[in-house]
Formats: sequence, C-alpha cells, structure tokens
Amino acid sequence: MCSKCLNQIFFVPCRSELVCRPKYTNALPDIPFDPKFITYPFESNSSIMFMLSVRAEYSCTNMICLNEARLLSFSTAYLDPLDEKLLEEDMSTPQDSKRSRHHAKNVSWLRRTEYISTEYNRFTPSSEKAETKIGHSIKKQFKEEDIYKDRESQIAAIEKTFEDVKTPITHHYSKGDRVQPLEVLEFFPDFENWAFPCAQVIFDTDPAPRGKSVPAAVEEMSQAMIRGMVDEEGDQFVGYFLPVEETVTKRKREEESEVDYMPEEEYDYMMAREYNWNVKNKSSRGYEENYFVVFKDDGVYYNELETRVRLSKRRAKGGQGIQSRTSRLVVKHRDFLEKESAAQVRLSLQRI
Repeated sequence: MCSKCLNQIFFVPCRSELVCRPKYTNALPDIPFDPKFITYPFESNSSIMFMLSVRAEYSCTNMICLNEARLLSFSTAYLDPLDEKLLEEDMSTPQDSKRSRHHAKNVSWLRRTEYISTEYNRFTPSSEKAETKIGHSIKKQFKEEDIYKDRESQIAAIEKTFEDVKTPITHHYSKGDRVQPLEVLEFFPDFENWAFPCAQVIFDTDPAPRGKSVPAAVEEMSQAMIRGMVDEEGDQFVGYFLPVEETVTKRKREEESEVDYMPEEEYDYMMAREYNWNVKNKSSRGYEENYFVVFKDDGVYYNELETRVRLSKRRAKGGQGIQSRTSRLVVKHRDFLEKESAAQVRLSLQRI
C-alpha cells in the first residue's frame, strides 16, 4: 500500500455527528403568584444571645481610640468601574420575556388560566363573580342608603306613599309608554290571615299519591297535613298525612256550603310518608324574607313566609327506605280560647 493511500485512511479529519448545535431557548414561565413568607417558629434572638462568663470577663480589654477623627474620616477616592458594578444593589425588574408578553394579551375567545389552589385564591380579590343574584345590587343599595335619618323624615315618607297611590298608573315607571297596564289592582297586607304564621314546605320528591288521577291527587294534597312525631327509638321525624275519601267528601260539602268546618265533626287522615326535616326561620343566619301573594275579588293581598321547611325522605341506618306505619290522625276543629285569641292579636302586632 502506498503512502498516499495510508494518508487517506489514517489521517481523515474527524467530523461531528450533529449537523447543528442544539439551542435551548425554552425559558421558564413567570411565577403565577407572589412568593409567600414562611413563619419562623423559633425566637429571633436565639442565635445571637451571648452571656458573659467568668472566664471571659478577665480576658476583656478596653479599646481606647487615640485619634477619633482619623477613624471617622472617609476616603474620597473613586472605585474601579468593575468594583462599582459589584457593589450596586440588585434591582428587581419584572420579567418581560417573549413568552410572558404572549400570555399577557387579552383575547375575547380565550379564557385566562385559573389555578385551582386554596392559597392562591384566598388572597386574590376577584372582581368577576360566577353567579349573580337577580336584584342583589338593588337590594344592596337600599341597605347602604340612609333613607330615614330621623322620625320626621320617616313620617313624611309614609305620608308620601298615600299621595302617590292617588296618582293613576298609565305607563311603566322605567320603560315609558311602551308598556301600559291592562289592569290595576290594589295591593294590601292580608288582614284576615296575617295573625296566622305561614310556612313553605319543600319536598325532595313528588308527594302525590300513586295510582290516582291528577285532579284527585291535587284534591288530596290540598287537604294534606304534616305533624311532628317520635318513633319507638326516640328519633323525631315528620309524618305526611293524606285525607281519606270520607274526609274529602266532607270538606267538599263544607266548601259548597261556604263554611270553614262543621262543629263536632271529626276528620280522618292516614299517614302516607315519613320525612326528615330541615327548618329555617327568621332567627336562622342567612335567611331571606319571603312573601306570597293571594289574588282576591277586591284586590291583591300578601302575607309573610316566616318559616321554610325542607323535607327529605326518611331512610333507615342501612340506607334503605322506611315503610310508613299505619297511623291514623283524627282532627277536630274548635274555636279559639280567650288566651289563644289574645296571643294571635299579639303575634299580628309583632309582625306589622
């Protein structure tokens, strides 16, 4: 083999296997929230507290400065520019990378990232609300506004309402002539039933009896009653009673005769279901005032719902439903006693 061939074989320059060098340009994103301080559980002076011992007391010497002006004099010489750079304070400038600028853009069709973190959401005030209540802002304005500053202004505001009622209503107060009333009804409190406290009962499922037509089921449910009861184990529950056919016939006959009830008459009810209850009233926290409206021949009347009762189907300890007991409720109506009538009058005055 010739020397030229040897040079070609053994002296070939080495090449890199990669065509181009790798470039790592993926910068880390900005921190989504500010760093938080960690509570230091130890005392701040636990590491610097020094107690002078007897052995060290003899070795102490007093340093006396003979020339105080020399120690207080500062050098006016300029430092090297490189040293000045080292002595400069660190300026915390916000990161303005290309990735951060892209993330900072607000796009209508893109929703910003929400971090599911209790620590992040706890200290971050949010101006956007996922749910808003209808009329919540109006109710908030009435709470913040001082309408009656004294007794005279309150009396004047009440008298003004009587004058405003005399003005005929010809159009909507906010929409102008575009909305006109078809009928104007007077709005009063329910003077007849105001003394009786009313409650709203909400069922988790439809309490209608099975196997009956809709009109018959509605007729029975309109005469239904609920009563608090106690079982053999001492657990309290609510019994839902439906009238028997004889009671429905009696009530229909009284309605046709335009009487509330027949004296000395008994009405039988059978328990259909058992429920657990959850009661909220005016004394409960977060309870909002609710009213219901009744349309009568001479106007519209409203009454207050003082209590809200939620009934859920009663279940056994194993999670299975409880078969309703065969319990009969016998109801007999009577007039109020003097003490009961006085209590009703006192209750009606308290609710005004």
